[in-house]
Amino acid sequence: MDIISKRLENGTMCYVLPKKGYNERLAMLAFNYGSRDVRFKSEGRDIEQPFGIAHFLEHKVFEDENINFFDSFTRLGIDTNAYTNFTTTAYYFRGCDNFEKGLSLLFKMVGSLYLTDENIRKEKGIIEQEIKMYKDDPYWEIYFNTLKALYNENPCRESVAGSVESVESITEDMLRQSYKSFYTADNCALIVAGDVDSDAVFEQTEEELKLGRGAAEKVYYGNEEHKPKDIEVNMSVDKPVYNIGFRRNTDSSYEERICAGNIILNILTAKSSKLRERLYKSGLADNTFGFENVVGSDFGAAIIKGESEDYEKIAFKLTEEISHFIAYGISSEYIKRLADMEKAKMIFDAQDIYAFASSVADCYSKNAEILDIYNYYDKIDVDTVLKHMSDYREENMALSVVRG
Repeated sequence: MDIISKRLENGTMCYVLPKKGYNERLAMLAFNYGSRDVRFKSEGRDIEQPFGIAHFLEHKVFEDENINFFDSFTRLGIDTNAYTNFTTTAYYFRGCDNFEKGLSLLFKMVGSLYLTDENIRKEKGIIEQEIKMYKDDPYWEIYFNTLKALYNENPCRESVAGSVESVESITEDMLRQSYKSFYTADNCALIVAGDVDSDAVFEQTEEELKLGRGAAEKVYYGNEEHKPKDIEVNMSVDKPVYNIGFRRNTDSSYEERICAGNIILNILTAKSSKLRERLYKSGLADNTFGFENVVGSDFGAAIIKGESEDYEKIAFKLTEEISHFIAYGISSEYIKRLADMEKAKMIFDAQDIYAFASSVADCYSKNAEILDIYNYYDKIDVDTVLKHMSDYREENMALSVVRG
């Protein structure tokens, strides 16, 4: 991954992955601002906003009094979209032609905010329908129920889109406050991948990206003492869907937490895992058995998931296996093999320009570099893995289930 990076004089951080001869090009402008950032300090004031406002703002940035941005990108022959997660709001386009014109249009789109009473009211209706649709998705519901079970205060426990009630309370002044506080040049990263000239990208960004400076100060939460509680809900599913979640300590660096988490979850669930083999042979687990490593700046969760009637037995077998590793250790050769596997996966994922850009954006929002994660896999050792495995204790565990 031969990444060229540079912080421009206007404050913007730029990353370019040159791919000579690659037909498609992608540009993503990612802001260090997501759904968790509802509390912050701006101009000496403590601000608290409704859940879902970052996602709401993402929708509004596409609007303009005189330009239909979606149509304008389409006329250039390129696709555009955006996403919001816990820590990032990102706008991107991808296509084979008109890259420079697309970049100009992207900068123009994020460089201003067009709000009216009418377009805010209309957007509330659209997002409220989106929220109701999510509520009918058992996998969306179980994911946030898992975080609610693990956390009592951290905003990560709330849906990215917010609730119908929180969205209804969003005002024009709140949206303008968020835009002014976080849509700044020193709070964003431009990520470009494809057959491009990095110097030309840097020059165009310096000249055309017109954003203020001085992002607001975020409020971060410490490690919670809250005791996780199981959550079970009923929805239309053929077989119970389960998440076995462990709340993780956040004292270590992002690089260490993501690498250790991936290795531990592979030890427990990968195809080479002895536990996975036993669960399969006993009929407890099937091909839905997998994991998710959730690593934020001030939150973290290891989630083992799947579909099974015997989810409580799977949870018991899981904690039993973790206790065994903590008591008897893990071979350094096994750790090295899994670390090399994760490095190879990162190289493979970098072949997909969207996956690459999303990973860089995620790292940027956590004050990390993707190459630092790649290199950390060479340093991780048994002691570090076992230290993080101590988070996988029963007192840190919650079971979230959706039953039919």
